[in-house]
Amino acid sequence: MKPLLARVESKKVDKAAAMLKVLAHPKRLAIVDLLGKEEKMTVTEIYRSLDLPQAIASQHLITLKDRGILSSFKVGTKIYYSLSIPKLLDVIDSLEDCCDSM
Repeated sequence: MKPLLARVESKKVDKAAAMLKVLAHPKRLAIVDLLGKEEKMTVTEIYRSLDLPQAIASQHLITLKDRGILSSFKVGTKIYYSLSIPKLLDVIDSLEDCCDSM
């Protein structure tokens, strides 16, 4: 197999590295994994599911949304979040497989 830089243009490698950097935080990884199992969730559902303070969950959700990993929409007073890039679940599965074999 060719080295990554030979297979992918450098802009994509830079974007992939930036995305992995955002996902490197355990709470953000947990949010992505949770939203991969649910079609959409409110902020309240997310912070309660992960047993996080609301302010911390909101901060992570904003970071993930700003990076294009999550999308959101508002219904009344509730904001719903969903996963913008479902293929990230494959990354999480691969990481889990790697951790199991270590």
